[in-house]
Amino acid sequence: MTMTLDIPSELHEQASAIPDLSFRVAEFLRHEVKMEALRQERHSTATRDLVRRAVQQAHLDQTEGFDWETSFETLKQQHEAITDRL
Repeated sequence: MTMTLDIPSELHEQASAIPDLSFRVAEFLRHEVKMEALRQERHSTATRDLVRRAVQQAHLDQTEGFDWETSFETLKQQHEAITDRL
């Protein structure tokens, strides 16, 4: 089977310099196929759907410029303020 993958333009030059890229991609896919089979066994459809939606939202947030670093720092400060009172 042949697949066509979109490689980000900023990676074209570096990716073309990897001599065994096809082998590495094939090994990665073997691993992912096994992991997906395990996910199908271990997690319910509802759980997998929840994760899929969360990943989609994260990508959307990223494309809209959501600042994860600032959000994390705010959460960290809130957590520390609460645990300092305990």
